[in-house]
Amino acid sequence: MHFQEISTGAQNDLYRATDIARTMVREYGMSEKLGPITFERERRPLFLETIMPPGTKDYSETTAQEIDREVSLLLERAHTRAREILEQRRETLEKVAHVLLEKEVIEGDELRQFLNNAAKQDSSPEHD
Repeated sequence: MHFQEISTGAQNDLYRATDIARTMVREYGMSEKLGPITFERERRPLFLETIMPPGTKDYSETTAQEIDREVSLLLERAHTRAREILEQRRETLEKVAHVLLEKEVIEGDELRQFLNNAAKQDSSPEHD
């Protein structure tokens, strides 16, 4: 956001976010459009207690496309919300970025302190 560039630094975050969104839609039924249904399940032989490798899908190509659209929608909404939060907290973002440029790492306690101070500043009368 600061440099108005896209970098490869968030690749793992995007991978994990996509995996979570796909799991939400396919396994947990967390899709408004597709409803509370599971599209993925473990494959087990009928009489053996072993887990089989995934087989063919139990749904059509059309449903697969709908799943992909729902996953994309979840990710787009999350991205929009994250940008809104970062824009609202731009001053704190700039401070944290400055510290990261100097130190490269911010430990949990120090980050919590930044965020707590920012929350106090946002609720002060001069910010209204």
